Amino acid sequence: MKRFIFTAIGVIILLSAYSQDWIMQQTNTTADLNSICFVNPDLGWAVGSDGTILKTINGGDTWVLKTSGVANDLYSVHFIDPLTGFAVSYGELLKTTDGGDHWVVQDTVINAGLATIFFIGSDTGFIAGTGRILKTTDNGETWIKQNGFGCFGVKSFWATDPQTLYMGGADLLTMKSLDGGVNWDVLIPNIAYGTMESIFFTDHNTGYFAGGGWAQGNTFSYFAKIIDGVATRTNPLRNLGKWLSCVFFTDTNNGYITALDGSILKTTDAGDHWTSLTSGVNSALTSIFFTDSITGYAAGRSGIILKTTNGGLAISGPDVMNKPIKIYPNPVSDFLMVESNYTPTQKSELQLYNISGQLMLQQDIHNKKSELDLSKLPKGVYVLKILSPQGIEVIKFDKM
Repeated sequence: MKRFIFTAIGVIILLSAYSQDWIMQQTNTTADLNSICFVNPDLGWAVGSDGTILKTINGGDTWVLKTSGVANDLYSVHFIDPLTGFAVSYGELLKTTDGGDHWVVQDTVINAGLATIFFIGSDTGFIAGTGRILKTTDNGETWIKQNGFGCFGVKSFWATDPQTLYMGGADLLTMKSLDGGVNWDVLIPNIAYGTMESIFFTDHNTGYFAGGGWAQGNTFSYFAKIIDGVATRTNPLRNLGKWLSCVFFTDTNNGYITALDGSILKTTDAGDHWTSLTSGVNSALTSIFFTDSITGYAAGRSGIILKTTNGGLAISGPDVMNKPIKIYPNPVSDFLMVESNYTPTQKSELQLYNISGQLMLQQDIHNKKSELDLSKLPKGVYVLKILSPQGIEVIKFDKM
């Protein structure tokens, strides 16, 4: 009898944890975290205010504070292998060669205005800051200031190769260099009072730009995509009212964006459409990083680190008898019935995802009962997300 009780309690705890989108990690700090990175599924670091550095060796289950030796806020962290990493504050460049257990300030050229780190492979890397770029070609042993002039208030940087560089900063100004930073052209001009917070490229020609700012007293979102080196202001997030902080793609189609209101957005179609995920927090999220297609971390204010193991999409069990939404049959072969205990009076929608988080089907709901034709989908586990004025319901089922 006792064994049964303990087993039941264990199942309840497991289902409760499994049903969450993002699980809060124990960080033992209230520092504002600005950047997070991993070199493999187990080994990761996060940096933030007052020289804070955190390290995990078990995939975020525990985070340990490390001594940085500096008191300034750290804005960016990057590791090129499990031992060698870098972190920057406004006026300091830190390096570690023992996996982040010990850090030293490097003697570089003009350590001022530093904001972000980016490496191409293990040897060639860049540190971008206000009006300057430092470059290394020897694994960070030496850094050389580039002659070219970047933009002010730099927050974001990307290099698709050692010569093709992108830099974003204040007033959403974004610049591009084709000669390693010697000369720069405006890619996205100053358009508003805000900051281009993040840049991410999925290949040499396809990149995403995210940021935000203030306009007429209101927060606005900025999102742009470039294809073949030409900026396209598709910006489906323009009226979202969120200051976007970090963009990350796990492949050419699946990407995520964090925002300063605690939101996490996801796309499964290369940025054409975005879905809001349930982060469970309303504090600012500033950085996001995925170690594979479904395992990711988001970091932010007051020591927040969130982890997902299902691509950010919460999954609940098949037993929904006491819920406002029922699905049947489960498992299903061809047609899935979705039944609610209310008639939709406002826009409601069904979204079907595979277990990797890819959007497979969308359908509006107009009646209490809806039928989904799944006959052409392959066998496997799927997740049905129902969005309605009554809330969001997420249900897992099997396709035979």
